[in-house]
Amino acid sequence: EIRDKIDLVRSYLPDDADSPIIMKMDPSMMPIMVLALKGNRTPEELRDYAKDIVQPRLEQLDGIASANIMGGRQKSINVDIPRDRLEAYGLSISAVAQMIGAQNIQSAGGTITSGETNYSIKTNGKYQSVDDLKNTVITYKASTYGMNGGAELKTVLLRDVADVYEGYKTEESMASVDAESCVMITVQKQSGKNSVTAAKNARKAFPTIEANMPSDVKFVEVYNTTDIIEQTINEVVKSVVQGALLAILVLFIFLRSFKSTIIIGLAIPISVCITLFLMYFKGITINMISMAGLLLGIGMLVDNSIVVLENIYSYIQRGAKPKVAAILGSQEMVTSISASTFTSVCIFLPMVMFHKKLGMMGQIFDSLAWTIIFSLLCSLVVAIALVPVLTSNYLKISKMVDHHYSGFFASVNRLFNQFFNNLDNGYARCVKGVLRHKKLFIFGLVGLFFLSIAAVKFVGFIFMPEAASNYVEVSLEMPRGTTLDITNQVAESLRATALQEMKGIKYTAIMTGGSGMWSA
Repeated sequence: EIRDKIDLVRSYLPDDADSPIIMKMDPSMMPIMVLALKGNRTPEELRDYAKDIVQPRLEQLDGIASANIMGGRQKSINVDIPRDRLEAYGLSISAVAQMIGAQNIQSAGGTITSGETNYSIKTNGKYQSVDDLKNTVITYKASTYGMNGGAELKTVLLRDVADVYEGYKTEESMASVDAESCVMITVQKQSGKNSVTAAKNARKAFPTIEANMPSDVKFVEVYNTTDIIEQTINEVVKSVVQGALLAILVLFIFLRSFKSTIIIGLAIPISVCITLFLMYFKGITINMISMAGLLLGIGMLVDNSIVVLENIYSYIQRGAKPKVAAILGSQEMVTSISASTFTSVCIFLPMVMFHKKLGMMGQIFDSLAWTIIFSLLCSLVVAIALVPVLTSNYLKISKMVDHHYSGFFASVNRLFNQFFNNLDNGYARCVKGVLRHKKLFIFGLVGLFFLSIAAVKFVGFIFMPEAASNYVEVSLEMPRGTTLDITNQVAESLRATALQEMKGIKYTAIMTGGSGMWSA
């Protein structure tokens, strides 16, 4: 659709405008690391080290797609052709360029067979030095000599037409770290590869790469997305563990039984392990989104098990044997907890069924939805299969009247009993009050519903919430035609202002020129 829209306005573009390029957004195109190569060296030396040593080594690593260099000066061989010389020899710029290109070639010449060996023949016409370029034949010019006016052809070389010398290309980008000139290297991972693994491979290679360079040339990690990913995943994992422990603690407070708490507590790690097993076969990696789904699922993992356990316990309270209570209690709850679980699953099914139509939102929430679906289904299986087995054979629960506490535990038990009695009585009074004022309660709910709809317009809508970060990025775009030096001066003034206004800055980095997110 985008291509069709662009085709409609293509005729309105200037004649010398390039064709628009349409590319699908791919997160793998973003750099996972930005490195700075700095030392007491000239910009061209730093770039040579980056090009000849760093770039090849990084691109050989597993998971690394490319290493792009910014900053530093590139060596070049310049050919300056004065107009008067062209006119004197009757040449044009295009003719000279064509002759240079025609002679700077390497072509195959077939093969020669000698016994059991085939030898490849090639003509190597590639320039090996500046003198080779200077001696390129451009044209032949007739000249007249002697009294008889005999004509001779004079060979016109490139050195006769142009000034050929070694120099440097016009700088297109500049880089610095803490106001010290350097060369930046942006590292991109291969599509489909793990960012954290690719970054670890790069870090492991740093000592080997530095060993092949002078001791005063060092790496500085300017930016590393994998650090943020690892920190976030570690925090989410910590939250998952803490949430599971808190859930078990709350269960113990309400169930007031070690055996019952252990039974429900076992449901959490078992369900999580089965969920991770299913995630592996679905191709879902452990990332921030999937871990968030697992964290959300933990709260629902114990619901089914609690319902089944409570029903089994009610049969035991009425005098049923543990095995009979396990069979009757779980059988009675299968339909209700299955309906409840599949209802929750149906809420997330559209996300996984139509994730391609949802664009980027679908890609983000696909793994989240699958993780929650897997955790819910696992909790259902654990509730109807594991809980009855544990309660009837291995961790048999008993009646409340069989528990006898003394000392501190007796006081705690009385407090819990009083709390739950007050909770039951308070709930009963609330229900009676609602039943006495049914119409008022219903109209109140309806009014609250419409009030909430009206309040929606006051709630802000954004694509993604702002996230805390350990770096600040400033993008600077100057008016068209601004030189690289002027742009770099403005960026340096911003650096100085940032150092004055902000505290706790570890280092500052500037990349001027180039394109994409890492440019000023």
